[in-house]
Amino acid sequence: MTKLKFLFQSFGLFKKLEFQKPYNYDINDYTNSKEKQLELHKAYLKEIENEENNRLNVIENKTSQLIAQTGLIFSLLSLFMPFIIDKVLDFNLYLKILFIVVLALAYLFYILTINNALKNFNVKNFNYGKNSPNSILSKQDVSVKKFLKMEIKDSLFTINNNISINNVKATNLITAYNSFRYGNIFTSILVVFLCASLLFISSKTEEIKIENPIEIKQFEEYIETLKEQNLILKEQLKTEKKDTIVKSTTGNKVLW
Repeated sequence: MTKLKFLFQSFGLFKKLEFQKPYNYDINDYTNSKEKQLELHKAYLKEIENEENNRLNVIENKTSQLIAQTGLIFSLLSLFMPFIIDKVLDFNLYLKILFIVVLALAYLFYILTINNALKNFNVKNFNYGKNSPNSILSKQDVSVKKFLKMEIKDSLFTINNNISINNVKATNLITAYNSFRYGNIFTSILVVFLCASLLFISSKTEEIKIENPIEIKQFEEYIETLKEQNLILKEQLKTEKKDTIVKSTTGNKVLW
């Protein structure tokens, strides 16, 4: 049962949205007050923040690419679906059932891919930590050391919070990738199945049946009669043409 649940969760099913902090610390535990060390610690934490921002950009770019590729495959399958169904109609019942199962699984995994990937664009679920300009206005009179310490504490909170959010987005991307991979596998099986069926399964020849056919009796005799009438008509036309020529030549004689 646990393995089955883990399998479903790998495709984003029955998986709750959990934001687990990667580091278990209290920002108030930072008590350093040496200015040089404060500057060093601030630079180190800013580097971590930049790396996490770059990681976020990579996750979102790959998520967008995955959605675009899945949409393209969806369009191609929908485009060729009438042709595919027309070929499958000649198969026996078991092959039709197998075709429907493989096709349904392919569509299911592509739908899961889009569903899991779109979770990363639901911005209301992701509250990133960031610096506020109000900190400058409210802490104008504090010393440099106190302000650096405050900035370091903000970075400690932001890093821990943002890493947990990016981990959730990365998990959504992984589940979308797993679904996309299995969708491609079932689509490949579908293509191989159709190619093999077209090559090795003979389609039924269509028979044209005419209801209440009209029977023509003595058809050959009728054709011969038409031919004879046609010959007689041609002879009559030739005879009439000769008579017309003779009359015209007789009428044109000159008398002396």
